[in-house]
Amino acid sequence: MYSTKVLDEYRAALDKLETSLNTPMVAGELADWASVVSNAWANVTEQIVRQIQEVHPRQFEEMADADPEMLSRVDKLKAEDGEIDKDRDSFQRHLARVVEHAPSFERDEEKIKGYTTSLMDTGLALVQRARKQEVALQTWFVEAFNRDRGVAD
Repeated sequence: MYSTKVLDEYRAALDKLETSLNTPMVAGELADWASVVSNAWANVTEQIVRQIQEVHPRQFEEMADADPEMLSRVDKLKAEDGEIDKDRDSFQRHLARVVEHAPSFERDEEKIKGYTTSLMDTGLALVQRARKQEVALQTWFVEAFNRDRGVAD
């Protein structure tokens, strides 16, 4: 089983990113807002990578060992990790563009509003997807060990 500390750190990082994305942009402070989002993102991306590369593979292995009938579920969870990682990479590129161009748009933030709105939407969708994956993984992990397999002889 994995550490609840690791999961708590992950959840806290997701919360911080969500809060930074939901924080309204004050006129003239686009670069500051982008910097706060970027700092929150740095922690989240590190946490996502840790979950996908270290924590989840151990959980998948334990699930498969405990209940081989869960292999198709494990495959689906692995596939979702791959999609989350793609979303992470896409968000990273989008954020980098906004951070790079934010200072030049300080005086006319309306010109970059579409990009920032898109950034907020994709970031919040990624946070939601990552949370949903953790809930699904926890549910199926417990199920692998506690599943009622009928009456034994």
